[in-house]
Amino acid sequence: MSVKIFSTILAVLLVTVGCASSDNTNTPAREMCRNEKKILLSDSTKNNDQPASKVAADPAKEWLETIFRCEERKPGKYCYYLDKEETICTARFMEFLQDANKIYGPSNLTDAELPEAEARYKAKWKNVYPLNTQEMWLFGRGNDDALTINAILIKKLSTNKYSIFIDYGDDIKTQNEVQLVVEKNNYKIDYCKTTFAQ
Repeated sequence: MSVKIFSTILAVLLVTVGCASSDNTNTPAREMCRNEKKILLSDSTKNNDQPASKVAADPAKEWLETIFRCEERKPGKYCYYLDKEETICTARFMEFLQDANKIYGPSNLTDAELPEAEARYKAKWKNVYPLNTQEMWLFGRGNDDALTINAILIKKLSTNKYSIFIDYGDDIKTQNEVQLVVEKNNYKIDYCKTTFAQ
């Protein structure tokens, strides 16, 4: 039996004996004894030597963390691979990014075609996602795999909504607000709002 458990049992027994022998006419003393028993019993379960329960884990956050794991023999602590985007994003969100970046990224559209393309983009997506007005890919990434990301910080904002801070190095940092959905028992990113941090 561990020392913690033995100490807790001994304390409970001492309080029980003390309370049993107290004057039954002294109501405040009896109430104090009852409260001490409750506190001792509840505290005895807090610091046992058992590992933390998996129930408290956050599987969505753990899934997001896997996105930034480096493959074997890569130099960085965190990495991001462009070929993952098709599998980590919903098809709808990928289409939205592609449509937006055809207009706001490098484009073959003529000056006459651009307003028409922008109008089609707005009509198609205005009721689905907040519209992009500049070129923006997932997590503000560049055009190549990021193999030496300095830091990743993931925080839960609400159910299936997370904040992801990424320090790419070279003074490039992004703050991302990510909305997840579940498709066929897998998490997918269905929206990401990215801002560049200073």
